[in-house]
Amino acid sequence: MEQELFGIPSTVLGKQDWQELERRENTIGPEQLLSEILEKRIWNNAEITWVIKRMVYFYGKKDNLLKKAPVERLFVNMVDILRCFFLVMDKEDPELDDNFRAYISSKIADSTWGINNHTREYLEKF
Repeated sequence: MEQELFGIPSTVLGKQDWQELERRENTIGPEQLLSEILEKRIWNNAEITWVIKRMVYFYGKKDNLLKKAPVERLFVNMVDILRCFFLVMDKEDPELDDNFRAYISSKIADSTWGINNHTREYLEKF
């Protein structure tokens, strides 16, 4: 059952598929759920969102095991995510609330470190 709050439609997180994933995660654990999702060829929106949420968690906590991963592989991971994000933005051209748009803009601006002129000049000094 999708719920609307104050006439605002629910997001992926408010839908039945997401709630089912949360129940499944609580039952079998996040690692097993991730394994199940990875075995599937096509994922629904809730599964895509859930996997990205897990990635944010691991990349955000600077996981010690991930620190041992080859830098090239981590770059490939980020390029794959950016490519998917680009396809969604290009295809859907979603209407975004100004607060959400400001948050995304800020995060993307922070992420340009290393590709904009100022940081490239800084890195060239090394």
